[in-house]
Amino acid sequence: MSLINEPGIEAEAISQNRPLQDQPFDFLPKELRKSVFIDGAWILPLIQGGKGVGATNGTTAGAWALENAGGTIAATGASTTIGKNSRDISYTYSSLTRPERHEEMIKWSIKGCTLQVQIAHQAAQGRGRVRINFLKMAGGSMHIMRGVLANTSLKDGANMIHAVTMGAGLPSEEDAQICADEGVYLDPIISSSMALKVLLKRTYRKWQGEFDKRIGAVIYEDPWLAGGHNGITSRENPDEPQNPYDRVRELRTIMNQNGMENVAIVMAGGVWHLRDWQNWLDNPEIGPIAFQIGTRDLLTRECPIIDEWKHLLLSMNEGDVALNKFSPTGFYSSAYKNSMIRKLYERSERQVPYTLQANKEQSEQINGAGIPAKGFFVNPADKAKTKNWIEQGFTVAQRTPDKTLVFVSKQDDRELKRIKTDCVGCLSTCKLTTWSETPEKKFSTGRIPDPRVHCIREGLLGAIEGEDLDNQLIFAGHNAYKAGDDPFYRDEHGNVFIPTVKQLIERLLTGN
Repeated sequence: MSLINEPGIEAEAISQNRPLQDQPFDFLPKELRKSVFIDGAWILPLIQGGKGVGATNGTTAGAWALENAGGTIAATGASTTIGKNSRDISYTYSSLTRPERHEEMIKWSIKGCTLQVQIAHQAAQGRGRVRINFLKMAGGSMHIMRGVLANTSLKDGANMIHAVTMGAGLPSEEDAQICADEGVYLDPIISSSMALKVLLKRTYRKWQGEFDKRIGAVIYEDPWLAGGHNGITSRENPDEPQNPYDRVRELRTIMNQNGMENVAIVMAGGVWHLRDWQNWLDNPEIGPIAFQIGTRDLLTRECPIIDEWKHLLLSMNEGDVALNKFSPTGFYSSAYKNSMIRKLYERSERQVPYTLQANKEQSEQINGAGIPAKGFFVNPADKAKTKNWIEQGFTVAQRTPDKTLVFVSKQDDRELKRIKTDCVGCLSTCKLTTWSETPEKKFSTGRIPDPRVHCIREGLLGAIEGEDLDNQLIFAGHNAYKAGDDPFYRDEHGNVFIPTVKQLIERLLTGN
């Protein structure tokens, strides 16, 4: 039986601080009156999507927890200021070297995340769950996690944080141990049952037979529906979406085989109306289930993104969100196809393979900006292409790690060099700047910079700070277009209506 049992009415009464007889539950579908046991407590089957770099903070997470749901704080790049509308998250860096700026970034992130957790903990008033979300590929993620958990521990041995969620890379055994030492769940974000098998054998192997004591929920992030980074494997075709029901059913089978029958799965990606998921409820093939709400959470009053971003979501059309591989992490991600993303598509099209020595196929020599004096060699058709690109103003050839040349403008060439100079090591390894946080490797991946990807830090910061959204990184789920046609976001006069978190949760529980 999914949702384990049915104490939901009591849980919701507690969440609203009202006596049971005052609860207007008659209008709710029966299945949604149930609570799910997640991260050590019975809560509503609703989890706030984590997102990143200030788009979810202590105010928003606290509001979700107050309604007896799961609130989630973006741990990396968390704001060091207080206030629900605060977007001042640009850290000030004084160091001249990348390793030193990397250490500054870690300290700022610990300070900011600690503050946001404290805000959420106070706002939640002991209800719901407060979670922090990490991109595993984030620079210094383990150091940040250790610092924040130490700062948020309570005198009774508990922690203000109930769980750490981690995706875009599999959590390590050390990550799990850090959480275990602080009495906090480590909930993996995965996109396949294969990933869970690896995790159980590697990350959680110390707790064989008692995985439910370390995993408070398993978040299934659908590669073809969720916004942001996802875990499409090399064996899967990004252009051929698979049925999420089949993938989650397979995930539940693996969990049941490992004594995790009562551990909830959180469906992340594509969730707009809960009525669309009714066949997942009380379904033995799915088991205990909750739903992550990512894009809809952006359309709340507590969310700190600017009004222009919220109106942008309300204007999206189907197909406006693209699954792409422009992230410097190397993972696929889903983002709104604005000028920034379209520019990266166009840049990748201005690409030809090359060789250092002439051969039968690549016999034509090319010279120019970015190419050594002795030249590179391409085939005749590609030489004609490069000539045309140069005539259009894309005069600089940049090498890629895949032995191709990408042609960019002089302005873009300068911008790419500036990004590398200003790098703070926000990722553990970066394809764009070749940064690596490993001192033994001299803080370098040792590879050629890849000009086909974006700077994730600048793109996300620019978006949260409201700088020209058409040229910033706007992560979104593939069902974001549904906002424009949802009557919930219009008042009786047809004007845009942005609900509070409380109003959104009440609406979700109607199934709509």
